[in-house]
Amino acid sequence: MLLENHKKITEKDLESANLIWNFLSIRDTIQKSDLIFVLCSHDLRVAKYAVDLYKQGFANYIIFSGGLNFFTKNIFPKSEAESFAELALSENIQKEYIIIENKSTNTGENIQFSKQLLYSLNLKFENIIAIQKPSMTLRIKLALDKQWPDGNFSIASPNYSLFDAPHSHINLFMIINEIVGDLQRIIEYPKLGFQSDTIIPDQIILAYSQLIENGYNLHLNKSNF
Repeated sequence: MLLENHKKITEKDLESANLIWNFLSIRDTIQKSDLIFVLCSHDLRVAKYAVDLYKQGFANYIIFSGGLNFFTKNIFPKSEAESFAELALSENIQKEYIIIENKSTNTGENIQFSKQLLYSLNLKFENIIAIQKPSMTLRIKLALDKQWPDGNFSIASPNYSLFDAPHSHINLFMIINEIVGDLQRIIEYPKLGFQSDTIIPDQIILAYSQLIENGYNLHLNKSNF
């Protein structure tokens, strides 16, 4: 099912969205670690990237974390984590090296539920590669800083741009809605204790406000508006 809307995307919308995408996207230099922590989503390219890192020897275990949410309830018949794990199994990753957390519905739960699951399994990993979509990497870094401060994390993602982000289930209009909502959470969540604070340049705030005014509000937490 393609999540779509037929609103015309203007050149100004694209310019604003691209500014936000680039602000939200960070990448660390990764090195051999103990665990690949995949915060799942609607984009199976993230699973493929994690599998490729695993095959290159960057870690011995993968944990896939994610239930279903606003986007993925219309895409996957199973949880995000199970859907991602199926791709890993199809790539010949042995089942005993795959851990599945399939109850979380947001980034905070990804982190908290995964920590709890690893603890219950008596598994402790010192160096962890955390993987998400490019536009979610700043968010997960800030959330991990706050909610898993004793972890040694490298942040990674498959390398693609805003314009390559759409795929068979989600179009560019919905991608822009998604990143507007992600930026809102980066602005609001430090006040709630969910993540660390960060400096947001004025041009990013201006682009964000313009996109909201232009109707990109489907992924906003409406309680703040």
